[in-house]
Amino acid sequence: MNTVSWDFETDLIVIGTGSAGLTAAIVGDHEGLEVIVLEKEPFYGGTTALSGGVAWVPNNSLMAKAGIDDDPDEALTYLKHNIGQRVADSKLRAFVDRAPEMADYLMANSELKFNLVHGFPDYRPETPGGSKGGRSIDPKVISGRRINDYDKLRKSNLAVPGGVVGSVTELRRLAFFRANPLGLLQVWRFFPRNLWNKLARREHLSSGRALIARLRLTLQKKDVPLWLETPLEDLVLKDGVVVGVRATKDGARINIRARKGVVMAAGGFERNAAMRKQFFGDKGGSDWNTGSVTSGSPGNTGDGINAGARIGAAMDLMDDMWWMPSALPPDSAPVIIVFERGLPHMMIVNARGQRFANEARPYNELGRLIFEDTAPPAYIIFDQQFRSRYAIGGLLPGVTPERHIENGYVKRADTLEALAKLTGIDADGLRQTVARFNEMAIAGKDEDFQKGESAFDLYAGDPSHKPNACLGTVAKAPFYAMEVKAGDLGTKGGLLTNEHAQVVRDDGTIVPGLYAAGNSSASVMGNYYPGAGGTIGAAMTYAYIAAMDAKTR
Repeated sequence: MNTVSWDFETDLIVIGTGSAGLTAAIVGDHEGLEVIVLEKEPFYGGTTALSGGVAWVPNNSLMAKAGIDDDPDEALTYLKHNIGQRVADSKLRAFVDRAPEMADYLMANSELKFNLVHGFPDYRPETPGGSKGGRSIDPKVISGRRINDYDKLRKSNLAVPGGVVGSVTELRRLAFFRANPLGLLQVWRFFPRNLWNKLARREHLSSGRALIARLRLTLQKKDVPLWLETPLEDLVLKDGVVVGVRATKDGARINIRARKGVVMAAGGFERNAAMRKQFFGDKGGSDWNTGSVTSGSPGNTGDGINAGARIGAAMDLMDDMWWMPSALPPDSAPVIIVFERGLPHMMIVNARGQRFANEARPYNELGRLIFEDTAPPAYIIFDQQFRSRYAIGGLLPGVTPERHIENGYVKRADTLEALAKLTGIDADGLRQTVARFNEMAIAGKDEDFQKGESAFDLYAGDPSHKPNACLGTVAKAPFYAMEVKAGDLGTKGGLLTNEHAQVVRDDGTIVPGLYAAGNSSASVMGNYYPGAGGTIGAAMTYAYIAAMDAKTR
């Protein structure tokens, strides 16, 4: 290569400001490295700021404090059983061993504080090594006013009923607070905080924005540079080693030298229509192909993945997503459908009017099935029993604004036949499916898809509903339909890394000086999604590993 004139020099360059990027920056700084963080967007936070902010961390210290037993070998068994041979054992072991280390490190050396999400089971808790709860943790609520550049924190498009701020447990109870006294109690417990938030504009933050805010506050206190609107242009190589990056800052091309390495944490490629079509084909319709049903950050166009590929880095899992069933209100961001799917008095059918899955199964699995179904589109079908008791698609229980009927977001009819006509669903198929579903709901056993038999299903169900917390008849008019699409939380494929978060080539040799974490890397979870926070827990863990390895170079 030609001699490069360096405009800036530092030890560690971090590309991206989601949970992976900010974690790498905090760890690098705390370990004595000089760090610069680059973000192409005018806002920081990435997809993490748009998320629930939960991290899946097996054997975390909060479990031990709560008296919940866990074991790294059990967690490894669980991952290997469900992931199979798709990911190297060394990478899985590194995650299991170092995830709790990462969480403790950040709680001790940053502003990040976690809550234990009590009772939230793994997504396949009955499989070998699975846990019935404790491996998922979420960030504590924080005031955004503590951050100097709070106005630059990416705003969330999560459609939380009523726009409330609360923990995962609180928000879950909100989904059926009208049907369950415990849920009502939970709502009233955090109502004063939300009232204070709105009246006094205290800007309390929860979920992914709280996680990012706490990480950003740490960097702010340490005076670690974070440059917004500074997109990566390319990686700089010298004798096969990544020694820096080319970027654009304030409209000018700059070269930044990295003495210890570059951590690629720039997100996936879900917002790149050409790449979606390249790796997923034309299936799914124009809205899916253009990425209009993704909940990923607007800046996730594969820049970091492509930069790595240009210097010979290997890629993997490029044909997979972090799938998420999503509704799409007109002229609005996608609305993720999470806990609603485990509640009674609803089902999901395709254009034939047939159920094709357990509606309550893990969203990653259901989203993929919606994508692959041979009779699209899919619709959530529910009745007035559901509508009176439960929240769905950003709507509070019992409240269905007429504008959503008028714009087609929610379809409503007095009979199933009329609902089928409104949606284009086969009327005979829908009638037969509802009749069979109602028989099974009364008996309390889903003989077709086993809804309500897994601990994961039951976590989202209504414990006050008998005999099955997840099954209830669809029988009371009016009837409703909401189209549900194969949305996503981001792409799962990216630069292939080893157990040290080092990017590797197709022949297995490392690309010295280049690390990757988060959705810029091929997920350590393979094609699986282990539990709530499987994306963020892995992203933060491998960012932690990357920064720790970089300091030794």
